Amino acid sequence: MFAAVTLTRGFTSQVLWCGQVRTIRTRSSTRSASVCWPKKLSRLSTSRKVSWGVCNNHKNADFGHRIDDEQDEFSETYHHDHGDVVVSSKTTSSTSASSLEGLVPGANEGFFVVKVYKTDPSSDFDLKEIETMVEANERDRLELSPKNITVPLALMLLDPDEYPSRSRARKACRKANIMIHRGPLRTDGSGNDEKTVFDSEKCLRARVGDRVFPGDVLAKQVRMGMGGFPVLNHKKPPFDLPVIYEDDHFAIVNKPAGVVVYAQRKGGHGVMTVRAALPFAVQPSKVGTYSTLRRPQPVHRLDKPTSGLLVIAKTKPAMVHLSHQFRDRKVKKTYMAIVNGIPQEPVETTISSKEAYGMGVDVDPDGTQSWQLIDHPLDEKSAVTIWRSVKYTKSLVAEDNYVTLIELKPKTGRYHQLRRHMAWVCQRPLVGDTEYDGGGTTAMQLRGRGLFLCSNRVTLEHPFYTSIEEEADRKNRDMLWTAPDGKVMVTASIGLPEKFESFMMHEEERYEKLAAE
Repeated sequence: MFAAVTLTRGFTSQVLWCGQVRTIRTRSSTRSASVCWPKKLSRLSTSRKVSWGVCNNHKNADFGHRIDDEQDEFSETYHHDHGDVVVSSKTTSSTSASSLEGLVPGANEGFFVVKVYKTDPSSDFDLKEIETMVEANERDRLELSPKNITVPLALMLLDPDEYPSRSRARKACRKANIMIHRGPLRTDGSGNDEKTVFDSEKCLRARVGDRVFPGDVLAKQVRMGMGGFPVLNHKKPPFDLPVIYEDDHFAIVNKPAGVVVYAQRKGGHGVMTVRAALPFAVQPSKVGTYSTLRRPQPVHRLDKPTSGLLVIAKTKPAMVHLSHQFRDRKVKKTYMAIVNGIPQEPVETTISSKEAYGMGVDVDPDGTQSWQLIDHPLDEKSAVTIWRSVKYTKSLVAEDNYVTLIELKPKTGRYHQLRRHMAWVCQRPLVGDTEYDGGGTTAMQLRGRGLFLCSNRVTLEHPFYTSIEEEADRKNRDMLWTAPDGKVMVTASIGLPEKFESFMMHEEERYEKLAAE
């Protein structure tokens, strides 16, 4: 649900949210912005209470709210004309906050209004202000006038914080996030002079080239969870995609080896992609989830021959938040691999668990294990990998007559970083790495079962939760924990893939059988 009330004062619009007045700057005193804020109950203090309820009305749909903050109280009602289908929502404590009942539908199916921007029908647009945004030749090309400007420029005037540039405003239009209501809103007929009713016949999706006239109302619309995915034009891919963690905002799945995350532009993969399999693997977000993606999307990539944990976003805010975590190297990843031979562990590159933890990787600072540090640039960029040997297994064909199970924790995420570091720096390529194993006799004999590299553990900040209590699923709660700074963290892990265990067992059995002879 969303709650909003606007108190316009000159160049600013003040929004009352949970007893606090928030000021939103506008570029012109002739315009006002009515802003709807996401109602995230978990982010409110316990002294505040927001309650919702539903009742039916045959004429129009009312979106109402009441916010109680100790002794402060304010109420306002938004209305929307649904035509023949009518719902009315008022403020009681019986309705779930995630319900879509009473939200103002947008111009596109599945979208709902979360922000409203009103323009004054009796005032012209401020061309002097627009002159600071657009060059003279561009103003002439767009044929701007005090009574006729483009949607991107109107958004920049009304909400410069969210739309600081024309490119940002145009992007919102292209993503169908802006709706135009031609002319002012109308009253609800109850005697209240406040114009709050949207007329569905006057609503349309705003496009970059559309014009805005004094009196028009702009609205930001976002996709809300409808409890399902759109109809798919392909069948379920013939491979399993186990879900390790999932809530309404994101998921973590176990990608099998040999499957690409995205299809290449030239095609060729058909439905054999993670992206094609996701709608069949993860559950749709619950009805009312804010700004859901049309389909779940991978946040990052794993190479085709690599198996393991892959992070999936189900909402736009989660996609942005998780992408920033990967960009800022806040996501802590752990991989397991098998290398051909025994990798050397020089004293000069050995570090303690405490030192490894201080470098920002997922290591127990009180652990007794020693780690190896690889700080070797790749493609003229810094690349850091921390690793250690876990198990040595005898082999007839491997270098040194051993294959070694190793644990790797990349600090950076360069292209094929782990594979290149082990092959080029440690001189011990991964088993089955056809690109970097050198193609020697032992390497060729170890090929045939694919690449032995698996992402088996990931730790990241939850993109939405501020408290573990927000997660109702007990299975998921086992993967949540609170960091010292109060952030809710998620740690997901899987065991060693079966092919790793069977390969090492097979190599050792072959070696012992020959030795017995």
